[in-house]
Amino acid sequence: MKKSRVLATVFSLIAVMAIGLAGCSNSSKSGNNQQASFKNQTTKKADVKSTLTGTKQLWYVAGNVNAKSNSGLEAYRFDGNQATVYNIDKLYKSYSAAKKADALHKAGTLKATFTTKGSQTIVHFKGKLSGIPMTQTFTVKKTLTGTNKSTKLKVAGYHINRDVDDDVTHAVLMKVTKN
Repeated sequence: MKKSRVLATVFSLIAVMAIGLAGCSNSSKSGNNQQASFKNQTTKKADVKSTLTGTKQLWYVAGNVNAKSNSGLEAYRFDGNQATVYNIDKLYKSYSAAKKADALHKAGTLKATFTTKGSQTIVHFKGKLSGIPMTQTFTVKKTLTGTNKSTKLKVAGYHINRDVDDDVTHAVLMKVTKN
């Protein structure tokens, strides 16, 4: 009798563990493929450049994934080595959604160049914003994924150090992934 209870307990534990492991395996498969693949991206120059310039999506710059601003956000849209910068009020699912909402307020166009310094990728921007010449750099630190709490949109991107006129701030450069 005692032996059969011990065996039943052991088999029950094994069954629970098997179900738990199967659930973990399935949850990783059913996750967002774009966001999951972004986790595999690196901060190497080739990966950063192809990720930023390989899509026509908006890339938002903010203090963090859930940053709120009374004056809005900056959004960058890359076309090769050029980036159009917009002032925008919030995160949108897509460029077309922001355009449809009439939320894109063009601030200017910047030329973007990608370099490396040691193992870090640096994106240099030069051009005019609101008619004023400016330069800035984004030093890519590490990748990020998360969910913006106010919009419930999943985002992926990079933690960056943003340098504008020798004023360096920590920020995120993120895009909305498909939900």
